[in-house]
Amino acid sequence: MKFGHYSKPVGAIRAKDFQLRNPMGGWATEARRDEAFRSFQFIGAVAEDMAIGCAVTKTQHGMSAFAYTWFEDRFTQLRLGSRDGDTAEFADDPDNGRTELGTGKATVVMQSEGNKKELIVKSDSLQIELKFSEHLTETLRLCTPAGPTGWSYVQKVVAVDTTGSFTASGINTQLKDFAALAHHDYTTGFLRAETWWHWACVAGRLPDDRTLGLNVSCGTNESGYRENGCWIDGKWFALGGALFEFDHDNLEASWRIFGTEGDFELTFLTGHGYHANGASPKMSSDFHQLFGNFNGWIEIDLQRIELKAQPGFTESQYLLW
Repeated sequence: MKFGHYSKPVGAIRAKDFQLRNPMGGWATEARRDEAFRSFQFIGAVAEDMAIGCAVTKTQHGMSAFAYTWFEDRFTQLRLGSRDGDTAEFADDPDNGRTELGTGKATVVMQSEGNKKELIVKSDSLQIELKFSEHLTETLRLCTPAGPTGWSYVQKVVAVDTTGSFTASGINTQLKDFAALAHHDYTTGFLRAETWWHWACVAGRLPDDRTLGLNVSCGTNESGYRENGCWIDGKWFALGGALFEFDHDNLEASWRIFGTEGDFELTFLTGHGYHANGASPKMSSDFHQLFGNFNGWIEIDLQRIELKAQPGFTESQYLLW
């Protein structure tokens, strides 16, 4: 793998066409290689007092998904896990392909066609239709080492104009009424079998109507390169390391997120959150994804940008998969 940032689409991720070394310098079997390969996608959208989130995860053992909406203090969520006979496919190309988990309970689809992205969720309790285009936004594409022989590829955009709607509790809500902004994360590779991370994402609008996107994390992609950055009207600027301070016994209290190089200082106030905790022989996870508002500042190119009640997400995740 060529580590570092990519300026153009990478095409299909063809891990099964290549061998994987083991930590001792030999070659892993095809079965061990395939078992070590993991993928997930997340698509979210936020505006003032509104949030949508949906993720699909794939491992050698199967696929799972969650989706939720939060609006007017109403939180609606959906969880899915694949079984034999279900539709379960994950796109190997982040820019062209279809990821789908379909069960008797519900269907979740993430579709990419070049710059065009789409999320569809269909169930009795929750329906989401969300579309956006990345053609005016610089895309973060990054490959980093993961463990002694593995690698991780991540592709992200933040603060992209989105259209669509969602229906929860029988009430339909149009995203155009909120000028909502979307976030997309496609991550795949030989991710660490036991991992943890903290993450923060801002997707808002500045007083002069420029879009503001922020993506910072700790514990994911810091192996010589970072995924931390800020988008101003679609243009990406690199940021330094990120540190997170919060109350582990009260995750929905305020968070402090700040830069190791003094280039940003943020306070996050939670509106609500999606929480999942469980252990099994195939996967153990302690997962918390919160949504609310950010206040603080970011400095890029000697310019100080003030944040006041900008919507976004934070996340704390422990995963053994």
